[in-house]
Amino acid sequence: MTYENANAYETIELFGLTEKDAELPIPEDHILKDSITRETFETLLGQLRNTGLETEIEPLAHGLATILQRRKVALTKELDRTADKIGALAKSHDGSEIAETALEEAQARFLHLREIVGAIETMSEAAAECYEVETGHAFIPAAGSRASARAQETGAVFEARQLLEQHDRETAAKSKVEGVPLIVSGATDWTDIDVIFSTLDKVRERIRQNRNQEIFLCHKGGKHGAEMIAARWARARGVAQARFDPRWSAHGRAAPFKCNDEMLDDKFAATGVVLFGGNGVALNLGQKAEAKGLTVMRVADPAKRTADE
Repeated sequence: MTYENANAYETIELFGLTEKDAELPIPEDHILKDSITRETFETLLGQLRNTGLETEIEPLAHGLATILQRRKVALTKELDRTADKIGALAKSHDGSEIAETALEEAQARFLHLREIVGAIETMSEAAAECYEVETGHAFIPAAGSRASARAQETGAVFEARQLLEQHDRETAAKSKVEGVPLIVSGATDWTDIDVIFSTLDKVRERIRQNRNQEIFLCHKGGKHGAEMIAARWARARGVAQARFDPRWSAHGRAAPFKCNDEMLDDKFAATGVVLFGGNGVALNLGQKAEAKGLTVMRVADPAKRTADE
């Protein structure tokens, strides 16, 4: 046995890779969510409540959710690479049995990977929900003539192209965010959940009535205060979110203000801005929005209003 073969067999033994893997069923969604993800969270974190390790619940919950999120990203990249491979094999297909076999194997790998990505995505979403329930915070973590080539194509090539076209459509549909952009910002020390939830509920309903469209929330992904609560509202209501992360390394202290400019870009066509209290960055956002003719709703922090009285 050559070293190369021995190494391959050792790898197969180590990782348990067998031909049967592709035949094993993927668990149903309710099992992925409840029996696997939620029970894992409860098993690890449930016994830490009301103990000296309670402060570790948040970072551990975040770590679990992050593991699944990163795995989803890695698998999605592998799925994209497999799609590229299918495209390359389909393009270079010469009608031979070898080319046919390679293409069929790549297609089978693609379909199996797509099922795995869907399952991990389901678990990742369930983990994010578990994190939010456990902590109360939103989980915030992209030659030759054409005729002769067509004449040589086999059923596998046609199927491969149909498969890739379907994948592209499904990917585009997942990435597409429909509706009216609504920008939200505010104070990082805002704590009143009810005010933000009720305000955004009213704004959403008004836009639905006036424009017959759903909204999607735009914010800078703040981990505290108004933006964090608004993100929780969006997840609770099933409203899509677009997060504009400040690029600190590129813009330094001006990064949040650059985010304001990005959210207010004419190409984005935001319908308005809702400010819950705020600091200099939020005030800057409101002023720039009004200069563009956008409606700006300013909501005072009830906690500070009560303190002033």
